[in-house]
Amino acid sequence: MNKYGKLVSNSIIFAIGNLTVKVAQFFILPLLTKYLIESQYGLTENVVSTLQDLLMPLLTLGLAEALFRFSIGKDHSLEEIFTNSFLVILIGIAIFTVLDLIFYGISYKLGNEYGQSFMLLLIPLFAFKCIKNIYAEFIRGAGKTITYALSSIIESAVLFIVAYILIVYAKIGIYGYIIALIAAPIVGIIFVGITNNPFKYFKLSSFNKDKLKAMLRYSIPNVSNSICWWIVQTSSRYLIVYLSVFTIGGFTQNNELTQQAWAVAGIYTAASKLPSLINVVSSIFLQAWSLSSSQEVNSEDKETFYSNVFRYYLPVVMLATTLLFLVLPFVSGWLLKGNYYDGWVYSPMLIMGAVSGCFSAFFGAFFGAHYKSKYSMISTFIGAGANLIICFVGIPIVAKYVSMENTVYVASFAFWMSYNVIVFTRIIFTKKLVKLKINYFKYIFQYVLNSILAMVYTLNWKYCFIVADIVLVVLVAININDILEVARKTFSLLKQKFGRKKDEENTVL
Repeated sequence: MNKYGKLVSNSIIFAIGNLTVKVAQFFILPLLTKYLIESQYGLTENVVSTLQDLLMPLLTLGLAEALFRFSIGKDHSLEEIFTNSFLVILIGIAIFTVLDLIFYGISYKLGNEYGQSFMLLLIPLFAFKCIKNIYAEFIRGAGKTITYALSSIIESAVLFIVAYILIVYAKIGIYGYIIALIAAPIVGIIFVGITNNPFKYFKLSSFNKDKLKAMLRYSIPNVSNSICWWIVQTSSRYLIVYLSVFTIGGFTQNNELTQQAWAVAGIYTAASKLPSLINVVSSIFLQAWSLSSSQEVNSEDKETFYSNVFRYYLPVVMLATTLLFLVLPFVSGWLLKGNYYDGWVYSPMLIMGAVSGCFSAFFGAFFGAHYKSKYSMISTFIGAGANLIICFVGIPIVAKYVSMENTVYVASFAFWMSYNVIVFTRIIFTKKLVKLKINYFKYIFQYVLNSILAMVYTLNWKYCFIVADIVLVVLVAININDILEVARKTFSLLKQKFGRKKDEENTVL
């Protein structure tokens, strides 16, 4: 199978897994917004996000990403890289356990019953997510894409079923959600262990200090990158709370004001789930793309391959964005219940940030392929700085002179602009590694059209659907040749694949 065939084949496999994950998330979101109050949802969801996006890479030194990259090809011993990674992750789990128990003790002294039980649940959540993450990245790098996708499907099903039973029937609220989050990776670990058993590569005798140093040189910049991603994606939720409370109430502790701020953050957090609809489209491709970009890094025609892939990727993302705007109010009505529904007007700017995130991930794949993870770190660091500047300047002003609720607009705008900064810097860095033939005018023009559409929806203008229809027609007209070519190539590749299988069956008979 040629490189395009591999990309299409892997994209289809990842599509099945990712679509299942997103479907599960979409069904869980209305469940959470229906049965949980805004402040409770806001606090818990943000703690879980911080755990996964900040603490996991920090305490495990980002070795899961190094394991993925080093397991591609036959240049490294699988026993060495898996053993090195697993030992570091065990140390990270031990450190987290000690820190969590310390905070548990503080919570116990303060008499915070909710904090006590909540803190204890974070230990198994962290441990099993870390182990599942290393299993998943190892088999993905080894090319076991079907197992990788199936594990995602099974985890998603377990997450939804357990959450539904514990929240709706057992009525244990947010604790049911956390228990479901723990159960999902446990089942994922068991499935991957039975089908591929990555743990068979764990041998203490295979520990290699020099190999570990090489892996850390790759992964440690990714730790800083993960911290910056957390700042871009999650920190604004905390800034909405603490900057607003401080600006309005000063240093005086005000529990009512704090709860109100967490309610606002909860609505913002729920609204930030809507852009994941764009990620459904991009993540299907990007997981396969990160694999293909690394596999083809030494091929002679890699630059033509990379340029063609971007040309096909661009219209898919842009058209999906416009289509999402068309259905956004209706989808929001299904996903966001009660007071959460008011937050849908914050999502257009978040969607455009997610669109930029799709392209930042595309260009970021080159850094991993060339072992230049420092470029990812630098670009995300600059984007995180832009996010913090906008939030620290804008949130206090809006909280004081407008309202606390409107600080969400500032956070959404900061999210959007920070991703634009990241894309811009990554394009510059990419030019140092590969020479891509990209029509940047076509890219910017389509992005501007969708940005205008985002502003129209943010203002909730009554003619927004007409504007969306016009933008959709323009985008189809601009990209019609590329759309038809993608369809032809995909059909041709699938026909060749199934035709080959049929010939093999006839040969056997």
